[in-house]
Amino acid sequence: RKAIWLLTLVVSGGIAGKAIQLLTLVVSGGIACKSCLINDVRRCSLLTLVISGVCNTDINEQTQDAREGWTYPSHDAIPARLKAEILSDLTSKDSSELCDRCLHIDLNVSPSSLHDPESGCVLCQILKDKIKDSKMSLLQARSYVRICAVPGNSRSSESIQPGLPVFLQSGSPSHFKLIKDWLRLCDEGECSRSGGCCPKPNGALPTRIIDVGEDKISPDTVYLISTDKRQEIRYVALSHCWGKLTEGQKDSWCTTRSNKKDRAQGFLVEQLPATFRDAIRVTREVGQRYLWIDSLCIIQGDGGDWETEAKKMEMVFSNAYCTIAATSANDSTEGFLNRPVEELDLEYVTVPNSSHGEVYVCKSIDDFLGDVEKGVLNTRAWVLQERALSRRTIHFTKRQTYWECGGGVRCETLTFMHNDPEFPYSIKSRSEQAQVKLFQSLFADYSSLGLTEETDRPVAIDSLATGLAKAFETKVRYGIFERYLHRSLLWQRSQDIPMRRISYAVGKAPPSWSWMAYHGKIEYMEIRFVEWNKSVQLVGDKASNTARNPETHGYLLEARVGQLRGCEIKPEGPKHVIRDQKGSEVGHLRFDTQVGKVSTEVRCAIMGREIGQEDGERVYYVLFVTECATRRGCGKFERVGMGSIQQRYILFDGQDVAAQIL
Repeated sequence: RKAIWLLTLVVSGGIAGKAIQLLTLVVSGGIACKSCLINDVRRCSLLTLVISGVCNTDINEQTQDAREGWTYPSHDAIPARLKAEILSDLTSKDSSELCDRCLHIDLNVSPSSLHDPESGCVLCQILKDKIKDSKMSLLQARSYVRICAVPGNSRSSESIQPGLPVFLQSGSPSHFKLIKDWLRLCDEGECSRSGGCCPKPNGALPTRIIDVGEDKISPDTVYLISTDKRQEIRYVALSHCWGKLTEGQKDSWCTTRSNKKDRAQGFLVEQLPATFRDAIRVTREVGQRYLWIDSLCIIQGDGGDWETEAKKMEMVFSNAYCTIAATSANDSTEGFLNRPVEELDLEYVTVPNSSHGEVYVCKSIDDFLGDVEKGVLNTRAWVLQERALSRRTIHFTKRQTYWECGGGVRCETLTFMHNDPEFPYSIKSRSEQAQVKLFQSLFADYSSLGLTEETDRPVAIDSLATGLAKAFETKVRYGIFERYLHRSLLWQRSQDIPMRRISYAVGKAPPSWSWMAYHGKIEYMEIRFVEWNKSVQLVGDKASNTARNPETHGYLLEARVGQLRGCEIKPEGPKHVIRDQKGSEVGHLRFDTQVGKVSTEVRCAIMGREIGQEDGERVYYVLFVTECATRRGCGKFERVGMGSIQQRYILFDGQDVAAQIL
């Protein structure tokens, strides 16, 4: 390795409690830092700013996506007996007509090193049609073909774990055998997470649950029951898309004040939509008696308790024995156990004498990203927190079923990958930078998801935000964490798509400084080296009543507000540029909503300033505000956008008193 030269500047800081800042320049070297390790150590040159004892390599390590690649379990967790039963039940096509060279194929080589395809050889045709990247080995080409060892065959290499050659028939005995064994593994703590993930049966219960019957007795009737806090029972939760229900469907499929008593006396399963019927069947098949479905267990409509129950989602999903996710169903009528079998997914080749022993080469690939992450259910805003809060989820997708728990993710094919076992509480042990990156990415993703009722925007993420606030040991108000107040406030509309103010009922709208007040996707400004303004704070509006003064929302944002001077705001592309009298760019502004003529009343609320520049040229990060139309002359402002501007173009008139932003 080459020598490493370090240039270290110790600068007395004005941030993070006067923390020492170390600016370390690694001029050259072959450093074995974790941010550079991909396969082998790669030589690099790093410019690293270390603030408060946390460096960028820590951030990269702690915020990495746990689902970056599939791995097999270190031990074969699925019993051989079960695999044998499942294999005997499979209806598939073993196309084993192979040429002589494919019979002994080396799985470590790249497709470019293979022989020319021979006619009549099924494997030659598969490799020719499916594999696009000639640089990767056959074993690495999981995006195109799946290679697994034949279960129970002693000739297979230990470097390839056993797997099933095809997907299972949805709703078949084999399908439920595998799901029950996933539950068993996790219940017994064999899911790769010590102690398992199953919640204790003495946890808090939802207000109501559905009794689907014990031991499949009276399968035609189910009952809505009220729970007792002293009960120690397990229940399964359903996560699903409602779709657009007609008034008649709402009356039949939802619990209301008028039919609540009838539900308690029992109601027919056949009268429910397909997704509900499938959820009842799965609950019974996995040996559970109780099921929670939001539309049946929360009183809907006038006189209902939706507002109260919606705040309990953290408890409902985190305490559920497991969550059934109808990932492929667009609405309640489609169901999820009627998955069609694709002809392509039934085809595979058995190679008896490969370089790794007897293996399957399969067309049915595992695609968690496409099947789950991009599934129709996960485009809905409510589902983000339901999935994050659930300890164990069974994802019923359009191609196969996936199991997700604290130990990882399992597929019908027996493929396995790791994920975060303790989210959101595991974030507590991570660096502050990692925590900020996490909530910003979550809220940015959430803002792009769909809601049937756009006024649900604050409610559909409330339980997850509350869970994060507990982990951060702080409070959260309208998507703004007090511990990370400045970074929470520096959100902006995404790209060139203007946002729209949501029409809330009087007294229900979030304040202007919260992204929850708007419809549209957001992103956060990337700011690295900054000194935050200490005058910025959230304060309770003790002097007023929210019902009497709905603009205050019970909380006010206080910040130092200044006027713009010697500059002009001009629209240029997706943002507005601030230019001085010579036409030079001195700042930028991105309005939250579509604007016509730029108001001369725009002012800036100071959030922070960059470190290391000369006064005058130093960049200030600000919220742009205007005086409230309904409160003119009272010194009250509301947010209209966000951006930055050089210090010399801000006029404070010698005042250092924080103004109020509603």
